[in-house]
Amino acid sequence: MAAADKLTRWFDLIAALLRRRNGGTFEEFRYDVPAYITAAVNEASIMRTFERDKDELRAFGVAIETLPDGDGGESRYRLRPDEFYLPLLALCESRIVSALEVRTIARPKGIGFQTLPVLAITPDECLTLRRAAGRVRALGNPTLDADAAGAIRKLEQDVGLLPIGEPIVAAVKVHASTFEVLGAALSARQRVTFSYASMGRNQQSMRTVEPYGLVFLTGHWYLVAHDPTQQALRQFRVSRISKPKYNAQKKQPDYVIPATFDLEAHAASRQSWELGDEEAVSVVVAFRGESGQVQQGMQLGEETSTPSERCFRVRRRDPFLRWLLTFGGDASIVSPAEWHGSWRTLLHDTLSAHRAAQSLANAAEVA
Repeated sequence: MAAADKLTRWFDLIAALLRRRNGGTFEEFRYDVPAYITAAVNEASIMRTFERDKDELRAFGVAIETLPDGDGGESRYRLRPDEFYLPLLALCESRIVSALEVRTIARPKGIGFQTLPVLAITPDECLTLRRAAGRVRALGNPTLDADAAGAIRKLEQDVGLLPIGEPIVAAVKVHASTFEVLGAALSARQRVTFSYASMGRNQQSMRTVEPYGLVFLTGHWYLVAHDPTQQALRQFRVSRISKPKYNAQKKQPDYVIPATFDLEAHAASRQSWELGDEEAVSVVVAFRGESGQVQQGMQLGEETSTPSERCFRVRRRDPFLRWLLTFGGDASIVSPAEWHGSWRTLLHDTLSAHRAAQSLANAAEVA
């Protein structure tokens, strides 16, 4: 049988499987696949062809399930759309995409699109994709140049033009050797020691940690690692790491990453004020009103005994206070007391800056 005939038969079988959400038997599928109902071949031969087609498609990664019949009848076969189709690509404006934003992404009309998983591309990731393609094209290899340009062109065909602007915080250059050492230590599951510049304490100190992964957030690379001394996960900005080293000669791993740890979920759950290696401070915030912004803000904190208040674990004070400013008076700090003072000072300075800008604008209009 010609290869084209086999390919056509495979396509017909896949289409038949996808049309039946609850699966079907061979007898049901054979009428959807013209090659299975030919009169020139006996029943046993057609059944062997069907079994061979299933095995070959599975070898190519097509996840055809076999569902045994509870009454001892003929088995049913199923192909879930979400295990066959690639995810739906979408551009998002948020730096970190929430589950709510994913659910509100518009999907094309048609059968199957509503059940597809969504792969949301953030502004930081758009910038990374463009930079990566640019670096590949800069190598001067015509084949790689065409491949990189084609990859970006195909992606933009699916999701639209990728933004070309910088992220909110511009990426800081990191030495390639730092990435190499951290990546090698992570792959070998070896503890890594490095000098770290802590901005909060304004000091340089030596750290020994167990790397769990590297993530790109808010325009910066972070090393997510377990600190054996503190018995807690920490995030270290890679641009502040220097002189990293690990025992490359050691064959046995120093640690095991817990099976329950999900790097993607961990990164997606981090807000800008949660990043860093500083000690986390519990900050209680009182919210007012029932606007959508207030509701979303409250979801990021932990519930307290007061319904309108939430507790946040904050490592970086300034980003957290600036975030509270966006609520326009519908959020205020309750505790700790020293943070309440910083909050009032920021409100005063911001209001003064706006008044000064308004005065200059009024003076310009009069002139």
